[in-house]
Amino acid sequence: MYMNKIPPPFIAAGNIFLLYFSTLLIPSFEFTGQTILGILIGLEGVIIIFVSIQLFRKNQTTINPFKAHETTELITSGIYSFTRNPMYLGLSSIQVAFGIYFGAYVSIFFIPAFIVYITYKQIIYEEEILKKEFGDEYSNYLKNVRRWI
Repeated sequence: MYMNKIPPPFIAAGNIFLLYFSTLLIPSFEFTGQTILGILIGLEGVIIIFVSIQLFRKNQTTINPFKAHETTELITSGIYSFTRNPMYLGLSSIQVAFGIYFGAYVSIFFIPAFIVYITYKQIIYEEEILKKEFGDEYSNYLKNVRRWI
């Protein structure tokens, strides 16, 4: 299976730049509370990522998406009991936040494209490795917790 070679945060950052530059070419939207909503959703995304990383550090396992084979602990507690991929969910939330903040209409294309790309080029690859590493424990986790939300 083909694996993504670009760090997911870089892909998200690229999307954010595209969202911004799109507003220079295409009229943007505005609404009351837009800035506050963008900031709140962005903070939510940052908190999700921070909490996820802390769980990985606490359990002394790798957070590097390119070294899934070095995973030493299957984390299923905390935020991982609600979503199997909170770091990618956090990155998606941050993109939604910037899309709202910038008023970028193209968000409806770029953010789903990020989700599809990460799912098929990163997450599925990681899942295959984790199935081999953790067997039935991971298979049960897959049955009980959604990939995204």
